[in-house]
Amino acid sequence: MATIHIVHGYIAFGKTTLAKKLAAELPAVHLDADDWILKLYGKDLTGPEFDSKAGIVLGFLWEIAAKIIDAGADVIMDIGPWSKQMRANVAQIAKQITNDVVFHTIVLDPNIARDRLIKRIAENPKLDVTTIEFFDKNLHLYEPISDGEGFIVKRYYQNK
Repeated sequence: MATIHIVHGYIAFGKTTLAKKLAAELPAVHLDADDWILKLYGKDLTGPEFDSKAGIVLGFLWEIAAKIIDAGADVIMDIGPWSKQMRANVAQIAKQITNDVVFHTIVLDPNIARDRLIKRIAENPKLDVTTIEFFDKNLHLYEPISDGEGFIVKRYYQNK
């Protein structure tokens, strides 16, 4: 059976870069929530508005993922569930589609990620759904994935 690969990490950890690499190597179909939010709603959503629109986009992406899995192909869900509870919810949804679910987590110092985000925004401010303020405000919500969560996890260590 085909596998759902869930990419985990905080903002600017390199989730999309990893997702694209995995999609090419496996091969798999890459579904990127931020990309669709930008295309459909733009980058200037407020917190509650962003959450609402992200929920709509994620609903569609899960429907698409189910169709891809039914067709026998792997899926990369580039959604980065930050908290233990979010990962449990995501895993539950994924398990309704397939029993083969793998988390790919990026291990990175948040200070490096913050520097990456500053550079990324400076290089192309129209391509990001987040800001430095959002990064700083929400960092406390990010929980690294732990072995005790019971998932199959592949770790990718980065230091720059």
